[in-house]
Amino acid sequence: MATTSANHETPPEQAFRVVDFSGHIPGPLASYLLRDLGAEVIKVEAPVHGDGLRPLKPDIAGAGKYHAGLNAGTRSVVMDFRSPDWAPMVAALARSADVVLVSGRPSVMRQRGIDFETIRAAAPDIVYCMITGYGVEGSWADNAAHGLNPDAWAGLVPIQSEGGRPAPPPEYLSHGTPLAGVFAALGIMTALFRRQPGGGAQFVSTSMWQTAVWWNWRELNLQLNLGERRLTYDELGPRYATYWTRDGRALIICPIERKFWVAFCEVAGLGAEIAQRGRWDVDHVDYGYDGEREMLAALIAKRDLAEWTDMLAAIKIPFAPVLTPAEAIGGDHAAALEPTRRFKMDGQEVAVVAAPVRISREAKAVPPPVLGPPPLLGADTDAVLAELGLSAAAV
Repeated sequence: MATTSANHETPPEQAFRVVDFSGHIPGPLASYLLRDLGAEVIKVEAPVHGDGLRPLKPDIAGAGKYHAGLNAGTRSVVMDFRSPDWAPMVAALARSADVVLVSGRPSVMRQRGIDFETIRAAAPDIVYCMITGYGVEGSWADNAAHGLNPDAWAGLVPIQSEGGRPAPPPEYLSHGTPLAGVFAALGIMTALFRRQPGGGAQFVSTSMWQTAVWWNWRELNLQLNLGERRLTYDELGPRYATYWTRDGRALIICPIERKFWVAFCEVAGLGAEIAQRGRWDVDHVDYGYDGEREMLAALIAKRDLAEWTDMLAAIKIPFAPVLTPAEAIGGDHAAALEPTRRFKMDGQEVAVVAAPVRISREAKAVPPPVLGPPPLLGADTDAVLAELGLSAAAV
């Protein structure tokens, strides 16, 4: 049953409890998504340093950069797995929970007594989720992993030469790391339904490697079935391409369907002959012809980005100004959808990204749930153990 603490604002729809033994990014990201969907999250952390997110610099209002972003609104319990009271504490927490979430190598979960069999023995109807680097079986199952490693094993990481050494491009961010958290949350929500009524315990597993492989589904499906590679965006054609505007900004246009191409040609003044140029009787899209890239580049370079944005938005064709992250969340559209949330932390207002899914009873945008700041290490230990009828003396 969900409860509150001084650091924990509970929305009225809160309906299930997650006990989260995970650390680093995938597990806390999963529990953060679940928190936005109404879960109470109790983080079980090691003494002294807590989970792996707390010490990561730079700090935001005195908290590690990822801790501030992913652990908002949770409760923190400190427990030492070397304590003789660890096992009964784990069992009591599991019995109080709907979901137990762990992350790491399967052998480590067994060593610490937080594997599926042990948790199920204490809580026969538990939803148990394990996030690993490479899966629960297979020759790589017990390999250690940090964010870039599973992506490389999945064939995702592009390499270029940086000062004579191989390195991913500076803008590359790992895919498997956050996706493992997303798919864990998806699996947990599904398992909560599957166990009712009388479904019994549910084992949910995902890994950074599996989700990195999935991320590459377009490329792999072509290779597995046709032996071909996916075309890059730059290879698609001039009608689905990026161009420089007069003020040195980038604009993406995608009028590949007939109605969009005709509308674009009309507003851009390209004339009827060019507007009707297309192979739409063969396919419903046309990516363009030789010579059009130079024509469109010259055309788009005649106006500033803001002017093109207003013109193309007015005719409702697929296009996009290439914005910076700050521009993306600073406009009126972001104000309407509220992709971030704010809270006070150590006397400072902190802004973090909220989950991109909302649930309401009406078809309208709703703000993200109100959450308090992330907890101090062990802030809720006494309260949670008291709720369970246990003593904190051994912690």
